[in-house]
Amino acid sequence: MKRRDFLRISGAAIATAGVANALPNWAMPPEQAIPADPLLHLLNRITWGPRPEEIVRAQAIGYEAYLEEQLNPENIDDSEMDTRLESLPILAMNRQTASLLSDPEYRTFLALTEGMVMRAVHSKRQLSERMAEFWLDLFNIPSEELSIDLLDFHHNVIRPNALGNFRDMLFGTARSPAMLYYLDNYLNEAEHPNENYARELMELHTLGVDGGYTETDVKEVARAFTGWTIRDATETGFFFDPNLHDTGEKFILGHTLPADRGIEDGLQVLTILNSHPSTARFICGKLSVRFVSDNPPPELVESAAQVWMDNSGEIRPVLRHIFLSEAFRQSVGQKLRRPLDFFVGTLRASGTEFRERYVMIEMLQDLAQMPYGWQPPNGYPDVAGAWANSSGLLARWNVAMTLTHGAWSDPDMQSLMTNHLIERIGQPATAGELVDSVAQQVFGVPLPEAQRATFITYATDNASADMPVTPRLLAQKLGSLFGLMLASPMYQWR
Repeated sequence: MKRRDFLRISGAAIATAGVANALPNWAMPPEQAIPADPLLHLLNRITWGPRPEEIVRAQAIGYEAYLEEQLNPENIDDSEMDTRLESLPILAMNRQTASLLSDPEYRTFLALTEGMVMRAVHSKRQLSERMAEFWLDLFNIPSEELSIDLLDFHHNVIRPNALGNFRDMLFGTARSPAMLYYLDNYLNEAEHPNENYARELMELHTLGVDGGYTETDVKEVARAFTGWTIRDATETGFFFDPNLHDTGEKFILGHTLPADRGIEDGLQVLTILNSHPSTARFICGKLSVRFVSDNPPPELVESAAQVWMDNSGEIRPVLRHIFLSEAFRQSVGQKLRRPLDFFVGTLRASGTEFRERYVMIEMLQDLAQMPYGWQPPNGYPDVAGAWANSSGLLARWNVAMTLTHGAWSDPDMQSLMTNHLIERIGQPATAGELVDSVAQQVFGVPLPEAQRATFITYATDNASADMPVTPRLLAQKLGSLFGLMLASPMYQWR
């Protein structure tokens, strides 16, 4: 059976139930292709793709204990990850030191991109890495011309607070040079107020577009943040210039900010927004879309928002509530992997590593989800409709096959990548065992019998599951088996 024939069969079997009719048939999730085991479901959502050793760990300690372990990443030994990051010393630099490098913007961009992928692939603190990506979407800043400041933003604002308190992150983003530059607040002064940051702060970072603010609130919030600017001589780059601040009285979301104050105006606005019920609903809605489904039950969003309010914006209790909810348990197969999610998952399943950094960059560009590459302030889309198109599917197929079949059997690819497929499968004696071994690496569980039979037919060229595994069979089929499973609809949905 040829790969093209296999993909045609696989695509024809996709069910159409349960997803918006706007999606093309091939983009629909397969109907119960992978067993709906609750523990595997949890691992599929809180990791970038569960590795067999993580499944064993989760099975040994149980659902809630594994969730608690991931909710408290500081207790997870990730020293191997620290060792890997030694190859990217730029990530540990502050913005002043990084700016002294030759070609600093491009070098920091490369380090940020490679570091993000490296952490997602290899870190044992998988939920923390997933949450770092979530916040980088919520507080989106593209790396173009801002890589040095993004280095500080990522290291000192996002990562330390990924599972912490929303207030700390919100205050950190407001004073970040990256955000001040990106949304023009560094130009915001009393005589010429700039509303860019004020508008996005409420629409995208806190209340949401339907969160109850008015155009007058936007103007008043802009006044409150006059004088919040950048001075490179300071340690963090942030500087409040009282000479540029509007000291008049302000009225924002029902609160009066008295006259003759300075930086306190902006700080009070952040406090008001942080504790607002609309912020709780907006962020909890975003979390529910990311981890549950594109259209999460309103009652889940409301209950999660109440947990948020009861815990003053602490992220861990909200995530615990979501992952222990019945709505989460019932959401198996309802989330389409975004391209970056697919890319990282493919690397985790195959063990393929890049010898040349540019190859990774080109693949991410082909998949159309380069880290820090989304230009508008709203972050990469998080629903299937934004990604389910024929060009996106073709890019996934190509990447899956290049990282597996190409890296396994193409000498040109082997000069660019290090392949670890053979180390992943053990020593299967028969074609059936080979298919099971590959499925364990890709899906974490054996395939349902119908899908298993299709892969066996491909691996054996229509022979039986008992066909012995020979060096010739491995040479011809191992890479493609990995690639086809990773390119299948079963892997795109989780």
